[in-house]
Amino acid sequence: MKITEKDFDLLTETIMGWKGNDWHLQNHRFLDDVSFDWAVCYWVGGLATSMILARTFLEQNDHKYQVSYDESLESFVLLTNYDSHNMAVAA
Repeated sequence: MKITEKDFDLLTETIMGWKGNDWHLQNHRFLDDVSFDWAVCYWVGGLATSMILARTFLEQNDHKYQVSYDESLESFVLLTNYDSHNMAVAA
């Protein structure tokens, strides 16, 4: 199955810049040890199927990523340098 950029956008609920936006101050929200070096964070909802499909898009396009879970929003998150909407903070 090929997942398109449009499909990926439909799977995401929220997109925010990650690195340089003080997310480390809220690290208690996220399961596992998330890295704060990624450019962008995509929230994909609480269903594992949405996370798997979004993750598959990143894998198909050779984008590195990290999966975590935001306990405050009850949503899986994908941290990556793939930036479909130019959300990253300029260095």
